[in-house]
Amino acid sequence: MKALLQVRDLAQCHDSATVFANVSLAVAPGDRLAVMGASGSGKTTLLRLLAGLAPPTRGAIERAPDLRIGMVFQDLALWPNLSVLDNVALALPGLPKPDRPRAANAALAACHVADLASRQPGTLSIGQQQRVALARAIAGRPQLLLLDEPFSSLDPLLREKLMAEVNQVVAEIGAALVIVTHDPFEALALARSAVVLEDGRVAEAGELGTLLANAQSRLLRQFALRIEQFRGGLDKTFQLDL
Repeated sequence: MKALLQVRDLAQCHDSATVFANVSLAVAPGDRLAVMGASGSGKTTLLRLLAGLAPPTRGAIERAPDLRIGMVFQDLALWPNLSVLDNVALALPGLPKPDRPRAANAALAACHVADLASRQPGTLSIGQQQRVALARAIAGRPQLLLLDEPFSSLDPLLREKLMAEVNQVVAEIGAALVIVTHDPFEALALARSAVVLEDGRVAEAGELGTLLANAQSRLLRQFALRIEQFRGGLDKTFQLDL
């Protein structure tokens, strides 16, 4: 199956410092990829390069012809002076202007926030704003959806609910997904494979379950320990309930 994205020997430098180098990966239709790493490892920088928002210092990114990309930014990047509907409609420049409200409303409905169309972002809860940002990202029915730590400011219950909704929406539109995350549970909930950035390089990559079972990087060893502790806690609770 032809890749939507093919990244070869990518490097990015800021001033005289190298953020990362020799990064290679591919994203095919239907893929679910987590980009993982400690703060400052270059995860968001890599995502912005994949989206075409900045050029790489070295290397190449090959995109499928006419690839449609949607992105949810970490800060959501909603326009505060525009209505929810107009925020989403901005993502549809390829549609004739009279058709944009209908498509925007359809995206809002898919994210369960159609009733908020006339509101402004500042009047919404953080969970509602997250859904609006997701609606904007999927309004153009992207083939590739990029998420930059979209749940980092949410409480655990809301985060779990939104992750389930993201899974549902991604399945409905048939998009490949790349998510940047610090959280192993987010990665397990949304991704099937992972790329781990560490010390300015790809420390390991592959199927997520296999990587966690034989973690080589510091990050995944910590993740595997957290998961084991979480499961152990559940087992102890269950035994006590008996």
